[in-house]
Formats: sequence, structure tokens, C-alpha cells
Amino acid sequence: MPLIKVNRINRGGEIVLNSQHIVFIETEARSTTVHMTDGLLFSVEETPAAIADVVERLESDRIKNGIVESSPGGKPPG
Repeated sequence: MPLIKVNRINRGGEIVLNSQHIVFIETEARSTTVHMTDGLLFSVEETPAAIADVVERLESDRIKNGIVESSPGGKPPG
């Protein structure tokens, strides 16, 4: 469950979102809207591609760390 930081447009400032609760992301007239579970909506500065890149990087890191931690002694093989 990676948490991602995005910058809100309408109220300003950072907000942290749980990526597992993102339903879809859309772009309309230069703004990005993140649709989340329970009908929550957030207008953010980041593009959908930037949000997807962050989520992908965090998931990849989580998987990599799980593999490293599961090896003997918690160290990478080799």
C-alpha cells in the first residue's frame, strides 16, 4: 500500500494518498483529478503520468525490498 504525496490545486499544499484507494485519474482542461474510493475527489498539480511513475517506483521498491529481506541474513544474494 504505497502512500504518495501530491500537491492539491484548490486548497494548496501537500496531501498523502494511499495508492490502493485510487480508482482512476483523469485530466480536464489543465487539471488532474484523482478519483478515489468512497467518492473522494482531489484536484492535483501532478500529471497522471507522474502519479503513475511514482506508484510504479514505490511498488517496484517494495517488491525488491521483500526479495532482499527474504534472503538469508537479509542481504542480497551474490
